[in-house]
Amino acid sequence: MYVKNGVVPTAWDLFRVMERRNVATWNAMICGLASHGHAEEALALFHELERGDEAEPNDVTYVGVLSACRHAGWVDVGRAIYRSMRAHKIEHCTCMVDLLGRCGRVEEAERVVEEMGWEEADVVVLGALLDACKVHRNVEVAERVVRRMLEVDPCNHGVFVVLSNMYAEAGRWEDVARLRKAMRDAGATKIPGWSSVNGDR
Repeated sequence: MYVKNGVVPTAWDLFRVMERRNVATWNAMICGLASHGHAEEALALFHELERGDEAEPNDVTYVGVLSACRHAGWVDVGRAIYRSMRAHKIEHCTCMVDLLGRCGRVEEAERVVEEMGWEEADVVVLGALLDACKVHRNVEVAERVVRRMLEVDPCNHGVFVVLSNMYAEAGRWEDVARLRKAMRDAGATKIPGWSSVNGDR
């Protein structure tokens, strides 16, 4: 409760005096520390859990520590933890994609999705990868992500807007026109957020 509300010192005091701590207790601290910007403390607590015999890290634990790495921008640490896991859930892949994407490692982030399997990727992990493409202007990866997002959700016409705006920023006006035609063919007549840049001039 305390760490969830950002009262970290009190949460630490209570955590240290508890006689019995299960994995849920450890997870609450690790995830709470990560979400409130205490990445170093979250990572240290994760390693303490690994070394001890009170509990075994579970899926939630890894989401927490990967989130800490994501907030801190620790690519090498996050990658090492991710690779040490025996199995990855979609939440772990999303954390890793977001971490790599924020740090400009767009191609590596795409490889994480490929290793998981494009068919397993949901709109959350694909959205994280597309956000990275927008920030770092990686049109080539964005094209593949948009293609998969439309396979997952054919009615998600907003991704047309994202890709078209990226084409416009790159001066690829023929691709802008092609994408507008694809939108019309898909029945998307008016999409809020469309760039005001005219690709026909």
